[in-house]
Amino acid sequence: MISYSLDRWSKKTSRWLYNFGVYGSLPALFLLVTLEVILRYVFNAPLQWSRDANGLLLLMTLFSALPHAWDRGFHIRMEVIYTRLSPEWQSLANVLSALASLVFFFLLTIQAFLFSRYMFLTTETGEDLNVQLWPFMVFIGLCGIVFSIRILISPFADSTDELDDSSPWI
Repeated sequence: MISYSLDRWSKKTSRWLYNFGVYGSLPALFLLVTLEVILRYVFNAPLQWSRDANGLLLLMTLFSALPHAWDRGFHIRMEVIYTRLSPEWQSLANVLSALASLVFFFLLTIQAFLFSRYMFLTTETGEDLNVQLWPFMVFIGLCGIVFSIRILISPFADSTDELDDSSPWI
Protein backbone atom coordinates (compact mmCIF):
# COMPACT_ATOMS: atom_id res chain seq x y z
CA MET A 1 0.00 0.00 0.00
CA ILE A 2 2.81 2.41 0.86
CA SER A 3 4.66 1.64 -2.36
CA TYR A 4 1.41 2.17 -4.32
CA SER A 5 0.85 5.57 -2.65
CA LEU A 6 4.49 6.54 -3.04
CA ASP A 7 4.43 5.47 -6.70
CA ARG A 8 1.28 7.45 -7.40
CA TRP A 9 2.51 10.54 -5.51
CA SER A 10 5.96 10.50 -7.09
CA LYS A 11 4.50 9.94 -10.56
CA LYS A 12 2.17 12.92 -10.19
CA THR A 13 4.96 15.05 -8.74
CA SER A 14 7.26 13.98 -11.54
CA ARG A 15 4.66 15.01 -14.10
CA TRP A 16 4.05 18.33 -12.30
CA LEU A 17 7.79 19.07 -12.26
CA TYR A 18 7.99 18.26 -15.95
CA ASN A 19 5.12 20.62 -16.74
CA PHE A 20 6.71 23.31 -14.60
CA GLY A 21 9.95 22.97 -16.55
CA VAL A 22 8.42 22.72 -20.01
CA TYR A 23 5.60 25.24 -19.63
CA GLY A 24 7.15 27.55 -17.02
CA SER A 25 10.90 27.85 -16.83
CA LEU A 26 11.70 26.91 -20.45
CA PRO A 27 9.46 29.62 -21.98
CA ALA A 28 10.80 32.10 -19.42
CA LEU A 29 14.33 31.15 -20.48
CA PHE A 30 13.40 31.56 -24.15
CA LEU A 31 11.85 34.98 -23.53
CA LEU A 32 14.77 36.19 -21.43
CA VAL A 33 17.35 35.08 -24.01
CA THR A 34 15.32 36.71 -26.79
CA LEU A 35 15.02 39.94 -24.81
CA GLU A 36 18.72 39.88 -24.01
CA VAL A 37 19.68 39.41 -27.67
CA ILE A 38 17.40 42.23 -28.80
CA LEU A 39 18.60 44.60 -26.09
CA ARG A 40 22.26 43.72 -26.61
CA TYR A 41 22.48 43.76 -30.40
CA VAL A 42 19.74 46.18 -31.42
CA PHE A 43 19.84 48.76 -28.63
CA ASN A 44 23.35 48.11 -27.29
CA ALA A 45 21.88 47.92 -23.78
CA PRO A 46 22.50 44.43 -22.36
CA LEU A 47 20.96 43.22 -19.13
CA GLN A 48 23.76 42.74 -16.62
CA TRP A 49 21.90 40.08 -14.67
CA SER A 50 20.65 37.98 -17.60
CA ARG A 51 23.49 35.45 -17.53
CA ASP A 52 22.76 34.57 -13.90
CA ALA A 53 19.02 34.39 -14.53
CA ASN A 54 19.53 32.26 -17.65
CA GLY A 55 21.66 29.84 -15.68
CA LEU A 56 19.05 29.50 -12.93
CA LEU A 57 16.23 29.01 -15.43
CA LEU A 58 18.24 26.40 -17.32
CA LEU A 59 19.02 24.61 -14.07
CA MET A 60 15.33 24.56 -13.12
CA THR A 61 14.32 23.35 -16.58
CA LEU A 62 16.79 20.47 -16.61
CA PHE A 63 16.27 19.24 -13.07
CA SER A 64 12.49 19.46 -13.23
CA ALA A 65 12.42 17.31 -16.37
CA LEU A 66 14.68 14.52 -15.06
CA PRO A 67 12.16 12.38 -13.11
CA HIS A 68 9.62 12.33 -15.94
CA ALA A 69 12.34 11.68 -18.50
CA TRP A 70 13.36 8.62 -16.49
CA ASP A 71 9.77 7.36 -16.39
CA ARG A 72 9.40 7.74 -20.15
CA GLY A 73 12.80 6.25 -20.99
CA PHE A 74 14.15 9.50 -22.40
CA HIS A 75 17.41 9.20 -20.52
CA ILE A 76 20.63 8.96 -22.45
CA ARG A 77 22.02 5.58 -23.31
CA MET A 78 24.09 4.26 -26.15
CA GLU A 79 21.33 2.95 -28.42
CA VAL A 80 23.85 1.69 -30.97
CA ILE A 81 25.24 -0.71 -28.38
CA TYR A 82 22.09 -1.21 -26.28
CA THR A 83 19.92 -2.44 -29.17
CA ARG A 84 22.52 -5.07 -30.09
CA LEU A 85 22.52 -6.58 -26.61
CA SER A 86 20.54 -9.67 -25.76
CA PRO A 87 17.48 -9.14 -23.53
CA GLU A 88 19.44 -10.45 -20.53
CA TRP A 89 22.26 -7.97 -21.10
CA GLN A 90 19.75 -5.17 -21.67
CA SER A 91 18.20 -5.99 -18.30
CA LEU A 92 21.62 -5.91 -16.67
CA ALA A 93 22.39 -2.58 -18.38
CA ASN A 94 19.07 -1.21 -17.09
CA VAL A 95 19.84 -2.33 -13.54
CA LEU A 96 23.35 -0.84 -13.64
CA SER A 97 21.99 2.39 -15.11
CA ALA A 98 19.36 2.63 -12.37
CA LEU A 99 21.93 1.86 -9.67
CA ALA A 100 24.42 4.44 -10.96
CA SER A 101 21.65 7.05 -11.29
CA LEU A 102 20.35 6.32 -7.82
CA VAL A 103 23.77 6.64 -6.19
CA PHE A 104 24.61 9.82 -8.10
CA PHE A 105 21.30 11.58 -7.47
CA PHE A 106 21.10 10.43 -3.86
CA LEU A 107 24.52 11.99 -3.20
CA LEU A 108 23.60 15.07 -5.22
CA THR A 109 20.41 15.48 -3.19
CA ILE A 110 22.28 15.25 0.11
CA GLN A 111 24.86 17.77 -1.10
CA ALA A 112 22.14 20.11 -2.39
CA PHE A 113 20.43 20.26 1.00
CA LEU A 114 23.72 20.65 2.87
CA PHE A 115 24.89 23.38 0.52
CA SER A 116 21.52 25.15 0.61
CA ARG A 117 21.94 25.57 4.36
CA TYR A 118 25.37 27.10 3.79
CA MET A 119 23.96 29.38 1.06
CA PHE A 120 21.17 30.48 3.38
CA LEU A 121 23.53 31.26 6.25
CA THR A 122 25.92 33.22 4.02
CA THR A 123 23.10 34.87 2.02
CA GLU A 124 24.84 33.85 -1.18
CA THR A 125 23.59 35.59 -4.32
CA GLY A 126 24.46 35.53 -7.98
CA GLU A 127 27.35 37.51 -9.37
CA ASP A 128 25.13 40.10 -11.06
CA LEU A 129 21.66 38.97 -10.00
CA ASN A 130 20.95 40.01 -6.43
CA VAL A 131 18.73 37.01 -5.62
CA GLN A 132 19.51 34.51 -2.90
CA LEU A 133 20.47 31.17 -4.41
CA TRP A 134 19.49 28.77 -1.63
CA PRO A 135 15.89 28.27 -2.87
CA PHE A 136 17.25 27.02 -6.18
CA MET A 137 19.51 24.58 -4.38
CA VAL A 138 16.53 23.34 -2.35
CA PHE A 139 14.66 22.91 -5.65
CA ILE A 140 17.50 20.71 -6.95
CA GLY A 141 17.30 18.66 -3.75
CA LEU A 142 13.54 18.21 -4.05
CA CYS A 143 13.87 17.16 -7.69
CA GLY A 144 16.57 14.72 -6.59
CA ILE A 145 14.23 13.20 -4.00
CA VAL A 146 11.46 12.70 -6.56
CA PHE A 147 13.94 11.32 -9.08
CA SER A 148 15.41 8.88 -6.54
CA ILE A 149 11.93 7.68 -5.58
CA ARG A 150 11.03 7.18 -9.25
CA ILE A 151 14.18 5.10 -9.76
CA LEU A 152 13.48 3.00 -6.66
CA ILE A 153 9.77 2.53 -7.36
CA SER A 154 9.88 1.97 -11.13
CA PRO A 155 10.83 -1.74 -11.03
CA PHE A 156 7.98 -2.44 -8.61
CA ALA A 157 5.34 -0.13 -10.07
CA ASP A 158 2.10 -1.66 -11.20
CA SER A 159 1.97 -1.13 -14.95
CA THR A 160 -1.83 -1.28 -14.94
CA ASP A 161 -2.00 1.88 -12.84
CA GLU A 162 -0.71 4.35 -15.40
CA LEU A 163 -1.68 7.96 -15.11
CA ASP A 164 -3.59 9.36 -18.04
CA ASP A 165 -0.87 10.92 -20.19
CA SER A 166 -3.36 12.61 -22.50
CA SER A 167 -3.63 15.54 -20.11
CA PRO A 168 -0.41 17.53 -19.71
CA TRP A 169 -1.43 18.80 -16.26
CA ILE A 170 -1.45 15.51 -14.34
